[in-house]
Order: sequence, then structure tokens, then C-alpha cells
Amino acid sequence: MSIKVLVIDDSAFMRQVLKEILETDPDIEVVAVAMDGEDALKKIEFYPPQVITLDLKMPRMDGLAFLSQIMKKNPLPVVIVSSWAREDSEETLQALELGAVDFVTKPGAKPTTDLWQIKEILREKVKAAARVRVDRIRELPKKEIPVVSTVLEGSYAQILAMGASTGGPRAFQFILTHLPPDFPLGVVVVQHMPREFIDIFASRLNNMGPLRVKKAEEEDYIVPGTVLVAPGGLQMRVAGGKDDTVQVRISREERLYRPSIDEMFFSVADTFKDRAIGVLLSGMGADGARGLQQLRKAGAHTIAESPETCVIYGMPKEAVKLDAVESLLPLTEIPDYICRLISGQASLDK
Repeated sequence: MSIKVLVIDDSAFMRQVLKEILETDPDIEVVAVAMDGEDALKKIEFYPPQVITLDLKMPRMDGLAFLSQIMKKNPLPVVIVSSWAREDSEETLQALELGAVDFVTKPGAKPTTDLWQIKEILREKVKAAARVRVDRIRELPKKEIPVVSTVLEGSYAQILAMGASTGGPRAFQFILTHLPPDFPLGVVVVQHMPREFIDIFASRLNNMGPLRVKKAEEEDYIVPGTVLVAPGGLQMRVAGGKDDTVQVRISREERLYRPSIDEMFFSVADTFKDRAIGVLLSGMGADGARGLQQLRKAGAHTIAESPETCVIYGMPKEAVKLDAVESLLPLTEIPDYICRLISGQASLDK
């Protein structure tokens, strides 16, 4: 049975091209197109879709307003299809926070046949979105911020390393806004995301929670309470520096994923060994699974997001297969569990 898709875009040309692109896959059927959010809300009643592709800048009701309504009334998997231009990046990240599953960047802001460049990735992400359980993309509950009762004294941990792909922005927002302001570990993060979005992604996280968040740069120090986000299109590792310090190393070598969660985890395992906590969150594929396995072999504590909250239970599932996961937890329990590990209050019973 084909996946039924509703395409929303204010450009008639874009609607037609997106329809043609999606229907080159025999498993996808575009059941309707809509010119804006208001039009889409009416179309959904008559042509119920399984997945929606959504432009952001539209007249009458724009993408964010539509997304806010649909997630409250009738949650559906939504893939944002918007320009990569800087003025769209803030809105794209807001859309992911509102519950959009994923996004694809248009080659440019103007309607052109260059849109065919995104053919493969658009079809792949629509198919992945169709497998998402709607209850996993609802708003996450707010919880009390945990307290770290023992700040490093008596605790082995010195670094928290986390990686995610699809569903990651939502997951990182939850975790980083639920850690205490005096969080005693340095934090490194890899999120699969185009480089044009990383600065805004880091800036939004910095403004949302108590910890300092910034895009990582060559030779940044790993210091308590600072979150370093891997730059897009590059690899981020950690390595020992002078005077027992640890610094970030940024490189350009080719890998399937840039940045790669595996490469970051490998370097954390080599540098920190059993003094690390590794966390693998929602995402398609297997990046991070082998790296988490290496962390566990090095004696680090390893955590993966459980299927009940994962937008896509892909990367954590692969890590479980490799016996790389000590604790499989829903996203809502991960911040508190990290803090209990640091304080020596958690037992490996999950």
C-alpha cells in the first residue's frame, strides 16, 4: 500500500515538482496539494494523508502556524521542505521543536527545476516519516531539573558525549533544558544537520537552557558546563592537550556522515575511557552504534533512547544489537539518570 502524502507550498510550480518527485517512487502517492495552511486544513478532512511536506513561508497561514494547529488537533508526521537560506533556518528549527519529524532544504529560495537535486533524500525522509508513531511527536512533558548532589568529588565522569539524527533537535532541547546550571561535566554533541543550520541550532539551545552552548571550534577546551556542538560538514573529535587538558579537533576527512557520531564517540573512548558517559538518541541508520560499543568496552556508561520516545528508533536499535547499551531509557528519564550517575546514586538496572 502506498504512502499517502499531502504537499503544502504556496508556489504552484513547487507543488507540481514536489508531486512529480515523490511519485517517481511507486510506494508514494500524493493525494492532494495545498497552497497554504488554511487550504491544507480543509484538504486533510477530505484526503487524509499519512505524511505532510510543508513549506514555511506562505500567505494567510504560514508553516509554523499550521504546524502548531495540526500538532494540537490531529498530529501527523511532517517533513519541512524549505529554503536553506539563513532567514529560513530559525523557522526550520522552530518547526522541529513544534513536532516536525525532519526537514529537507531546497537548493534555493526561488522555484526552479534544481529541486530535483533533493529527489532521493526527500523520498527517503517521507518514507521514514511514515513509520513514525504519532504519539512520539507530541509535546514532551516538562519535568523538574535534577540536582547533582556530588559535584565531581567521588565521581568518575568528566565528559558527556551525545549524538542524534532525526528527532535530535527535540531530544537535545529536552535534555539540555533539564540539566542543572552547575552541571559538572563538559558536553560534546553531534547532530546530523546541514552546516547552514548549526550556528542557529547552537544559539537556540544556548538561549533555552542553563548551560553555555556553542558551535565547536578547533582547540576549544572541554570544560564543565559548556556544550560544544560539532560543525556541519566536518568531523569533531576530542584529544588530550597540554597540562592534562582536553581539546576539540576539527577535520575535513570524508566519511559517510559529516559529522560522524561514531568518530566522536571513538575519540571520547580513547581519551576518557571509563570517565565518560555516552548517549545515543533518535535517528535513522546506524551512526553512533559502533562508537557507543567502543565506549562501553572502554568502561564508560552508555545510554540509548528507548523506542517509546524515539522519533526514529534506528541508531539506538543498532546499538542494542551490538550490546553497546547499558541503560535503555525514554528521553524524559535521561537527564535525571545522567545526574544520578554523576552523583553515584544510579544503579545499572535499566
